[in-house]
This record gives sequence, C-alpha cells and structure tokens, in this order.
Amino acid sequence: MDWINVSLTSVSMAVDAMTVGAVDGIQEKKMPIWKVLFIGFLFGFMQFLMPTIGYFVGYSFRDALESYIPWIAFALLTLLAIKSLVDFIKERRKGKEEEKEETKKIKIPEILLQGVATSIDALCIGFVYLNLEIPQAMLVFGIIGIVTFVLTFLTTLFGSKVAGKLERWAGLISAIVFFAVGLKILLQGVL
Repeated sequence: MDWINVSLTSVSMAVDAMTVGAVDGIQEKKMPIWKVLFIGFLFGFMQFLMPTIGYFVGYSFRDALESYIPWIAFALLTLLAIKSLVDFIKERRKGKEEEKEETKKIKIPEILLQGVATSIDALCIGFVYLNLEIPQAMLVFGIIGIVTFVLTFLTTLFGSKVAGKLERWAGLISAIVFFAVGLKILLQGVL
C-alpha cells in the first residue's frame, strides 16, 4: 500500500471539514469541549462512511471496471480538483465583502448538515481504491476518518487562530493535492 498516497488523500479529504470546523470555532468562540469533540467525530465518521459506501457500490462492478480503475480514479480526482479550484476562485472573488457575524451558537442539526455536506465528495474516493481488497480499503477509509477527526478537532478548537489562513487557501490546496494524487494513480496504472 502506498502510504504517501493515503496520507495525502487523508489530509486533502479533511480540508473541507477542517475549514468548516475552524469557522464554527470562530462563530462560537466559547464552544464547549463536547461540541468540539462532536464536530470532529461526526466529520471524521462521515469521511469514513462516504468512501465506504462508494467502495461497495463500485466493488460490485469491480471485475468489469478493473482495467479502467486508474482512468476512473484520475477522472474523479480531476473533477474534485476542478471543483476545489472553482470554489477557491469564487472565494477569492468575494474578497473581503463578507460581513463579520456576531458570536452565535452552532446547533446540532447545523453540524449534521455540515458533516454530510463536507463529505459528499468522499463518495467517489471509494471508487479510487477499488484496486484494494476490502480489509485494505477499510483501513484506508479508517485512516481518512481518523485524520479528519484529529484535524477537524484541532482546527475547531483553535479556529480563531487558524481559520482565516486555512479558509483562504483550502480550495487551492485541495485542488493541487487531488490532481497530483489522481495523476500519480493514473501514471502508476498505465505504466
């Protein structure tokens, strides 16, 4: 198993959750520790669950897709990279027009919605790892979930210190990492 690839994917999958967690930390400056843990756990769990669902949907068609897996992975990761880059450009165009909101309480339904929204793109990551057997794939998805939990917990906890920098570059970082990982998978599969 390529641990560098797994590490890069884990961090890039966690970026959206980290950004949302950091913003939640800024919005609710005196957030109780249980809520910080809940946000980290939920986002980590969703980043584990979504690729697992994608993997098992794709696994049923594995034999038919075997030779196309590198191309599918490259296409999906390139689409994620393009989406991340477009989001980054949109955010840059907004500039400093955003109004600063007053401190508020983040409600549980809002956190649940954020958990789903930040992990929906992780469905296609399950297709990226179709070349792995089930135990190896579950290990990769578990690592993605744990990395997301830890990083989201930390960025939520220290949101007021890191959110501005992280939020500003999150889309560009995700785009570069997704494309690099996709290109690497394609080249390994083709060569």
